[in-house]
Amino acid sequence: MDPTVAAAVIATPTALIAAVAAYAAGRAQARAAQRGPVDAVRRQHQREAYATLVAEASKYEKRMFREYIETISPRARHHRSDILAEPDPSEALVFAIAAVRLEGPPHLADLAHRIELASNHLFGAVLTLQATDGSTAVAPEDLQRFDDRHDVFKDREQAFVKAASAHLNGANHP
Repeated sequence: MDPTVAAAVIATPTALIAAVAAYAAGRAQARAAQRGPVDAVRRQHQREAYATLVAEASKYEKRMFREYIETISPRARHHRSDILAEPDPSEALVFAIAAVRLEGPPHLADLAHRIELASNHLFGAVLTLQATDGSTAVAPEDLQRFDDRHDVFKDREQAFVKAASAHLNGANHP
C-alpha cells in the first residue's frame, strides 16, 4: 500500500474523532454559558425562600412560647388582647415552607416538611394547655408535652439552617 494512502486512512478517523470531541466540548461550553445566569437566579430564589422560612419559623416559635407562658401564668393573661391583635404567624410559615418545598432540593424540602409537622405538634400542645378552664392546674404531662414539642421544633429548625447553609455554600449534604 502506498504510504500516502496509508497515512490518509489512519489520519481520517483521528481527525473525525477530534472534530466530534471539539463539537461536544463547544456544546457543553455553550450550555454552561446559557445556564449560568439561570442558575444564579435560581440560587437567589432558593436563598430568599430559605431565609424566609427561617425567619417565619422563628416568629412562630416565639408566638407559641408566648402562648405557653400566657397559659401557665395568669399574670401574663392581661396582655392577651395585644397578642391576638398580631397577625397569625402560622400562615406565613406555611407559605415559607411551601416555597422551600418548591425550590428544593429534595433533602431541604423534606426538612421543611419536618418543620411543618413539628409546628402542627407544637400548636396542638398549646391548644391542650389552653383547654384547661383556669380553675384547675395545668397537668404536668401537658407541660412536658409542650417542652418536648418545642424542643423538636427548634431542633428541626436548626437542622434546616445547617443543611440550607451547606447547600448554598456548596458543601455536600448528608
